[in-house]
Amino acid sequence: MAPPAPVEISARVLFVAQDRVLLANRRGQPWFYLPGGNVNPGETVEAALRRETQEQAGLDVADLEFIGCAENVYVEGGVRHQEINVLFAADLPWGSQIGSHEFDVDITSVSIGNLSGLDLRPASLRDVIHGWLADREPSWHGAAPAAR
Repeated sequence: MAPPAPVEISARVLFVAQDRVLLANRRGQPWFYLPGGNVNPGETVEAALRRETQEQAGLDVADLEFIGCAENVYVEGGVRHQEINVLFAADLPWGSQIGSHEFDVDITSVSIGNLSGLDLRPASLRDVIHGWLADREPSWHGAAPAAR
């Protein structure tokens, strides 16, 4: 069996406006994710989040509020992956034009009430989001072991 891949750190942002959440989707895929992405070596989590939201949606994120972390373990192509998703909440910049700046990504918004019915990845992000929306307390959600 191949050794596991290194642990990845991802920075994600929860944009909430009225009762809607901003999500990203890879075109052709049935699942969604929060805007953001991997932290590069030598980059801070917050800098990575600002870079990724600018690249993905052209949004300049100012004030970030830490809302939690979610660990995810999955197997892809026979390789076991582990990632730590660091989540922040942020206000949408006033007057933002929402749309994708990447050819293979769509940016959309969904009602908070419909979030439970979506294939959000990693799924543990849903628990962090709902917990934070309910009590505004940051939380940690560890991963269930991945199938081998």
